[in-house]
This record gives sequence, C-alpha cells and structure tokens, in this order.
Amino acid sequence: MIWAVRSLQTARRTKSPDHEDAMHLFSRPHSLPVLLAVVAVMVTIPGAAIAQSPSAVDTELERVRGHWRVVELLENGQEIPEDQMQYWLPGGGNLEIVDYTILFESPLSGSKTTREFRIDPTSYPKRITIKNKDTETGKGIYKFDGGKLVVCISRDIATVPNEFAAPKDSACALIVLQKNDPNNSATPKGAPRPVHANPPDMSQWKSAEPTPAPAAAVVPAGGVTSKVLTDNEVREMAVGTWRMTDNEGSVDISYNVDGTFQTYRYYRMMQNFQEVFVPTPISSGTWQISNGRLITHVTASSRVGMAGQTLMPAVRSISQSDLILVDNFGRVTRAVKVR
Repeated sequence: MIWAVRSLQTARRTKSPDHEDAMHLFSRPHSLPVLLAVVAVMVTIPGAAIAQSPSAVDTELERVRGHWRVVELLENGQEIPEDQMQYWLPGGGNLEIVDYTILFESPLSGSKTTREFRIDPTSYPKRITIKNKDTETGKGIYKFDGGKLVVCISRDIATVPNEFAAPKDSACALIVLQKNDPNNSATPKGAPRPVHANPPDMSQWKSAEPTPAPAAAVVPAGGVTSKVLTDNEVREMAVGTWRMTDNEGSVDISYNVDGTFQTYRYYRMMQNFQEVFVPTPISSGTWQISNGRLITHVTASSRVGMAGQTLMPAVRSISQSDLILVDNFGRVTRAVKVR
C-alpha cells in the first residue's frame, strides 16, 4: 500500500511538459478572455473568413447605376411638357449614372459633361448632393417609386427639400426618371437635343410658362415683308456682332462666318488716369441655325459651369439691325446689331 501511494505521487510528478504547459495556460488569469475570443472566431467564421457585406451606399449606387431618361418635370410650380424637355434638359433628358458620376452627352457635338454626386440613403428622406468639382451646386432628396427614380432638388444649397414637391416660388424642381435604353431614344428624329451644364444641378432651371416649339421658318423684323426665311438666309443675316442686355448689363455676341462665336462684357477700368470700358472675353463655342433656332454650344468659358452648355432659343424675327429671340419658356430677348 505504501508502495502504491509513492508510485502515484511519482507519476504525478513525472507528467509530460506539454501536459503541464497546457494546464498552466488555462490556469492563467488572462486565459479566459483569450479562450472566449478563440471560441467566438470558431463559431462566427467556420473554416474561412466571411466577406464583408456591402454598405448601404454601395447598394444604393448599384440601384441608380445605368441609363435614365426624364419623363416628368415640375419646376417651381410649372409642369414642363415632355415634348419641350428635349430642348431644355441636359442631353435631351437622357443621362447615365456610373458610380458617383452623372454623365451627359451632347447630341449635337458628342461632347460629354459630368457632374459628381453624393448620397445618404440612411436619412429620411434619402438625400443627394450635386457637385461641380469641389463646389456644391444643388441639394435635394430622392426615392425609388416602382421602377422610377424621383428626385427633388433645391437651387438654394442652404436648404434641403422636406417633401417631393415643387410649388410656385419654392425654388425647387421635381424630376421623375425612368430606366432608358440608350439605343431606343424617345426623342423625335430631326429634333436636336441640348446639353445644359448643371443637372442634376437642375436647380438652375428658371420658372416661366413654356411655349410651343417654333416653326422652322423666321419672319424678318420691322414688318417690311412677310417673306418666310430659310435657315441659310437667317444664318447669313445673323453673322456679325449683336449687343443685348441681361441681368448683369450689356453683352456683345459675335457670330462668325466659320460657325464659331465669342461673347464679351465691358467692364469699367482705370487706364492712364482715366476710366475706360474694356471688352473682356467671357465665352466661346460654336453656333448654327436649325429649324428656326439659334443653337449655341459653349466650349470654353471663364464662368464656372458654363462650358458644355447648349442654348437653343427660337429666332422670332431678324432684320439688318434687330434680332428677337424667345426661349422655350416664352422669355424674350432683343439684340441690336452693332457691326
């Protein structure tokens, strides 16, 4: 019996080092948290690591990716007819969204204009911010309604709309977009479509009553004759420099024979101890007369956001001294020929 007890004690003293190290490991005070962590990893990641789930922003970007077309537009209380959108909206109302970029392609020149955007799908309503490089140009809200994307943009970047509406004097535009096949455009053939530089800085759209598209012919001003002019005849009369007045003062526009144009503004400057008016180049680009419209496409400008815009007012009348233009919303501009 005494021998048996001693043998047992000897066996206990001669346990393997590995066994003793293992027992010592689990007897350490810090071992329990380590063990729990190991168990947690074994339970949550059986065999291999699980890929991280996509974020809410990534999921939302995937939903908006692709080609879209504006099918409804309400601006500051005015509903814009669909047949007028092709003359007023960027790319004729067509756009493509890729990642954080909105892409517009001019149907006239093929040039491309882009705007960046950021979204916050965790807000209610979901929020969107439009940017031109580092400058915020519009803020709004958006939602998905069936297969449509509904966006409400305010041109006041300090204010975010709280509802999907654009009543009069709200400075908001309500836009409804639908997925679009770029190879099956709804724009009528033969009708050129413009590019406006700032959608979804859609906040720059102005409020006015839309008017029907003009006829493809123009009657000279002054009531001298009722002859209907062709596009070529209007183009010949338009060549030269015209002066018009806007909310910044007067601006000169030179329409050149080669199809290019330049705009100038006159600024008061001190020169040789006296004040003089110095012409300062503002914008340049190309121009043409098509279907009774004076189409100017801005390719370069000193003004932020102007490059890439296409303006398409109708030529209501023209003579050797006067030019009257009307935009798609009925606003009339009169220019006087200076040379």
